[in-house]
Amino acid sequence: MTEKLLGHFDLLILLPVLLLIGFGLLTLYSVGHVPEELKDTFQPAESQFFTRQLIWVALGIAVMIAAMAVPFRNYESAAVLFYAVGVMLLLVTFFQSPESGTSRWIVIGGFNLQPSEFMKIAVIFIIARFLAEKKNDPNKIRVIAISMAAVALPTLLVMKQPDLGTALVFPALLLPILYWRGLNEGIILLLLSPVISAILTIYSSRSLPGAEDYPFPLLVFFMIVLFVAYRRRRYIFQSSLLVILNLTVMLTVPNFWNKLQLYQQKRILDFMRPESDILGSGWQVYQSKVAIGSGGFLGKQYLHGTQKLLAFLPERHSDFIYSVLAEELGFIGAFVILVLYGLFVFRGYYLATQVKNRFASIAAIGICSYFAFHVIVNIGMTIGLAPVTGLPLPFLSYGGSSMLISCFLAGVLMNFSMRFYEY
Repeated sequence: MTEKLLGHFDLLILLPVLLLIGFGLLTLYSVGHVPEELKDTFQPAESQFFTRQLIWVALGIAVMIAAMAVPFRNYESAAVLFYAVGVMLLLVTFFQSPESGTSRWIVIGGFNLQPSEFMKIAVIFIIARFLAEKKNDPNKIRVIAISMAAVALPTLLVMKQPDLGTALVFPALLLPILYWRGLNEGIILLLLSPVISAILTIYSSRSLPGAEDYPFPLLVFFMIVLFVAYRRRRYIFQSSLLVILNLTVMLTVPNFWNKLQLYQQKRILDFMRPESDILGSGWQVYQSKVAIGSGGFLGKQYLHGTQKLLAFLPERHSDFIYSVLAEELGFIGAFVILVLYGLFVFRGYYLATQVKNRFASIAAIGICSYFAFHVIVNIGMTIGLAPVTGLPLPFLSYGGSSMLISCFLAGVLMNFSMRFYEY
């Protein structure tokens, strides 16, 4: 039996993971490194991140091996337990003493653990188990409502911490899973398009003094909605509801917007349009783009980046670690990282088509969506194509919770690959 499992061992999942972890460790070492010729001017900084990350990597690899060894049916049977424990851990963060910091972490023995990361596993497993049952057709209102409720609870709890970036991950996991399970494209439009309309309506707001008007994206999106409704006119109810919902959102959101305080409006706009305040909220993105652009094609060479050395680039060990890597290794290095992530994610999607067990197939889609969302948002953030959300780059960014969860999910994917023939 062991030989049969090892015969299906998936190197196309393991190798990208190990290489990404290696790149992450090298970059963290570089963040805390000062060249000999500059040591009289600059003091070494953040070298402890590399040492601590070595510990988390060792633990993460152990977790990955454990995740591979446990038969995946145990994950399905324990999905409810995972979810219940995850919710309780999120609730615990609200009852910590002020000395323990913000309500995002639980402090254990000097280490900070982030329950919201564990909750991502729980959401993937609970939805996969629910939708794996044949009777739960994703096009039924009851099934959609239960799935959305399972996602809404952790989303609201994480937003309360507050951690908006992590909160966005949960609904981002739901739609790909529902679509894979067979959700009608028309229903996806009904669920997703009003959210986009609300975001674009706020994005187009000029209710702040000096704020620029951006009506074009909203107008383009509404034209797309009308076009889609026309193309799907044979589904008269869905098409009509699609237009009505988006119009309603576009007309009502400004009223809610105007009821917000001025500082609340500014926070939201700064979140969505950091380029409007380069010396303030847009500083991180601006410096990140400078770092990436200055790397050129081949980079400034490993350990010779200047943006991380001068500390112009904030959070260079976590949120903006991709910027440090791109500055030192250039376009080539940055592209290699994207290739590794792409290989990992697409291998996972392919695996979802091969496994015989429905729970494993759905969970594989959820896991791949988790990694894809993190990578797209984090790298998009570093080049100014996405708002700064604080989402880590899996396997690269410093952080114990992210490393452990990423390694665990990679181990689960390899678990599915090794047992793809099991029903």
